[in-house]
Amino acid sequence: MKSGDVLCLIWQDGVTVPDRAARARFETAFHALLPVRHVALKAGGACSNPLALADSLELAPALPLGDVLVEELPLDLPYDTLVLLLPQDAECEAEQLGGAVVEALHLMIRTGGLPMERETDALFVSAHVAARRARHMGARDAGFDAARFCIGMARSLGRIWGGAKATDPTMFTRPDFLVQVPFLMHLRALDPFFTAPDPSQIPDALLDVAAEPISLSAWVARMESVLRAIFGAPVRGPARVPSSFPKAFNPD
Repeated sequence: MKSGDVLCLIWQDGVTVPDRAARARFETAFHALLPVRHVALKAGGACSNPLALADSLELAPALPLGDVLVEELPLDLPYDTLVLLLPQDAECEAEQLGGAVVEALHLMIRTGGLPMERETDALFVSAHVAARRARHMGARDAGFDAARFCIGMARSLGRIWGGAKATDPTMFTRPDFLVQVPFLMHLRALDPFFTAPDPSQIPDALLDVAAEPISLSAWVARMESVLRAIFGAPVRGPARVPSSFPKAFNPD
């Protein structure tokens, strides 16, 4: 959706605040995967898949998304918050969560300043770690459907990585898509810089850049710092991750 479409959707009462129970369930699960402050809203109309947007996104000149939402909805929205729009008609919360996690990671990579030739690798390893953590959540909580979570991830990644152009577009409909050989072949054909990094060498701590949810810009900066360290790209700024993270990511 374009910025103008989002604005029209809000003004036409197409964006609503979920009920308290649904909001709490989603928030708890999302924060278990990504420690970034966010608000999850339901969206109708043309919103057919999860969207991740910065609250500072200008929907029109000098009209940021956060200001519009606070004006139009019964919502308290701190500055520098990730805004998630979830399709109103979607039935599976786990799939919506998987899609929202991918969209948030994609937003982070697009806005974080990683070298362009590392963007596919970064999203690839981040998605692997998120899927792994979701499986761990499913093992601890019988009510969490990790397979449907991964299907939600697959659908969002299919939109990002041109799933419709894949030799086998159905690869983006299965929960184990990340480990399928045709999927890796598709990424190699799509991006000549893709190196197919070994996910088993990436620790779960990749996503643990804060003990509590932090602002969107702080989360993006910390994730960028960690990913730059993993891929050997020079670290641009002083963003530091928690001291419990491997020392390699907190150079002196």
